[in-house]
Amino acid sequence: MNQNRRSHRIYLQVRLCLLIGLVFATRAFAQPELAEPVQVTVGAYINDVQALNLREHSYAMDVYLWFRWEDDELVPAETVEVVNPNELWGHVADAQYEEPIRLPTGEWYQVLRVQGRFSHKFFFYNYPYDRQELVVEFEDETHEVNRLEYVPDADPVAVNPRLVLPGFHVGAANLTIEPFSYPTAFGDSRRSEPNCYSRVRVAIPISRPASTSSLKMLLPVLCVVFGASLMLRLKATLVDARIGIGITSLLTVVAIQLASNETMPSVDYLVLMDKIHLTAYVYVLAGLGVVLATVRQVDEGHIQRAQRLQQVACWWLNSLFLACIAILIGVAIVHG
Repeated sequence: MNQNRRSHRIYLQVRLCLLIGLVFATRAFAQPELAEPVQVTVGAYINDVQALNLREHSYAMDVYLWFRWEDDELVPAETVEVVNPNELWGHVADAQYEEPIRLPTGEWYQVLRVQGRFSHKFFFYNYPYDRQELVVEFEDETHEVNRLEYVPDADPVAVNPRLVLPGFHVGAANLTIEPFSYPTAFGDSRRSEPNCYSRVRVAIPISRPASTSSLKMLLPVLCVVFGASLMLRLKATLVDARIGIGITSLLTVVAIQLASNETMPSVDYLVLMDKIHLTAYVYVLAGLGVVLATVRQVDEGHIQRAQRLQQVACWWLNSLFLACIAILIGVAIVHG
């Protein structure tokens, strides 16, 4: 009887030891819970835009950035990095307070005034009806998204009401935040996955006034095409005068296109004005073709037939030219 009790006691002790060992093993091999990233509230005030250079895809801006956070170990205003600078040596970032201040809510608070040139690639497919964005992007240069995460303020972005950008309409600014992963470990063999940071993007949309852009860019071409249409309106017997009008119009369109390209950056695609110039080339060349087609009619004495051919060609060429211009401009205005 005593032997059975002793065996039962040993069995319970072994079972208890196994249970305790299982608990410790489970804790040892369990995955540690990941701490939540510190949320830093950000916002921006766009004070001014200067020196917009479309040819160099750059612009100078004066921007205030503010930060609010709760973690005492972080100072986001000191580790922030602008990721689209132009001429980085000319950038200035001044803190409004020597040290971050504590707000009544318990949060830390700091404001940076950032001044310098920034870069953003502009695309001119629909020039002069293109819509562009002036962008300022920044992220924390030290802490990745699993440690620090930006969140937008309740009213995240504001623009100086006196901000004026000559030659452009300034739209409503916007602020967006997204995680950005670099497609490289920057040679760090310790990493098994790319760096990922919380990135803030502040953008101001700008566009050219449609009425004045149309007047400046289209009026010269339309005037030349109207002059070229005279070679289809003069008498069919005035062959030399009609050919002279066509050749002069063709050379004038070439000169207008060269002058227009002087104000544009060098691009490897056709912008809207290039397409309009090409349409004008086709119009003038087609008109010269009609003139040459009527020469034989005039030489054979069929003057009335040549006159009718010229009138029909004039109507069709004018209609097709205006329709093409209207379609090109309509598509450009819609897509911007």
